[in-house]
Amino acid sequence: MEDWRRIDIDALDPENARLTAADLQQPLLTTLPTYTIQQVQQQISQLRSFGSSGDTLSAVRLITGSPVYLTDSEATKQQYLLAVLDVLCQARPTDIANIVKQLSNDEADVLTKYLYKGMSKPEGAKQGAVLLSWLDKVIEKNGTGSIIRFLTDRKSV
Repeated sequence: MEDWRRIDIDALDPENARLTAADLQQPLLTTLPTYTIQQVQQQISQLRSFGSSGDTLSAVRLITGSPVYLTDSEATKQQYLLAVLDVLCQARPTDIANIVKQLSNDEADVLTKYLYKGMSKPEGAKQGAVLLSWLDKVIEKNGTGSIIRFLTDRKSV
């Protein structure tokens, strides 16, 4: 009989499946839509029209309703992020609290992703005070749950 102290019992456990990075990415790729450059350009033009008309709530609903997770290129994602930052920075400070109150928890989570992504870019760092005021209102509404979900979610904007 073999030395029973050297048996790897974890390898025999069917509940202990060893997942690779490809296994973890596969469900993500099959469930998320890939946006083309034309689709992203349409969303950018809608965002700019909402921003120029002062309808920030509709713009935020568009941003959070169909987030751009997968695109043809990273440059397309960057263009969309810049349009999102423009709209968020155009909001009046008094309107931010009212807009965030009208968002669902899922929409607030997506908004948190865009806020953190924006603050990590030089363009967003210039408007850091505005983005932090958005984040402050999200935290007032949802607590720190949106931040925790942002940190643990595999889907990035």
